[in-house]
Amino acid sequence: MYNLLFQNEFILRLTIVSIFQIWPIFYGAYFAYKLLKRAKNKSTFTLSSFFILVSLAYFLATLSTFLINTPVSYFLYIFGIYFFFFSHCFLIIISWVIVKLDEKSSYWKLRLIVIFYGILSTYVLWIGFYFNGIIYDSSTNWVPNFSLFFLIFSWTFLLTFLIIPQIYFSFKLLKVFEGVILKRRINMFIISVFLELSVVFSLFLYNNLFDNLIYRTFYLLIMPAVSTFAAFLIYKSFGKELE
Repeated sequence: MYNLLFQNEFILRLTIVSIFQIWPIFYGAYFAYKLLKRAKNKSTFTLSSFFILVSLAYFLATLSTFLINTPVSYFLYIFGIYFFFFSHCFLIIISWVIVKLDEKSSYWKLRLIVIFYGILSTYVLWIGFYFNGIIYDSSTNWVPNFSLFFLIFSWTFLLTFLIIPQIYFSFKLLKVFEGVILKRRINMFIISVFLELSVVFSLFLYNNLFDNLIYRTFYLLIMPAVSTFAAFLIYKSFGKELE
């Protein structure tokens, strides 16, 4: 009976993964390829890093599902969550890059900011592993579950280091650029960034509401479309014409 139950759960997980987690791997890789094919400069490297890390995050999470019930599955998933969060830090970084386009800011400042966010994002690993913030094993039928402490810490981190800085840079972007076409693209970019940040917020809640079938169904039906639309707008807004 247990083997049958596990098999059914595993088939359900594979179905969900195949539908909702593999697609971002492809569109992230596609947008990164289009950016780097067009030009290789500070702006395109930064923006493409977002798409590359999103693809890597979903790839690791997907691989963890296919290697379910093995010793490496948990670590693949937890690193997938790390890269998922770190990837969205690049939305703030690219906002900074765009604001500083005319100032020709040096690469060392950009590297310093990337390292800063990369180190900060390791909270996912420390709290997730050492404080049982991320539970992903047979006790949860291999369905990821986040602790309340991990959820609150993540939302606080999201608000402090992503949302508030993005609000600041959004106002700066609206002041720096002028013209109807640019204003339209800026508005598109700002909306898409906040849509992506809402996906991060919703994902952490999704993995906390372990038994809430209504919210989890709503998330699976709505958020993949929101994430795809946001990624497309990010690419279309500034991805095509960054210098």
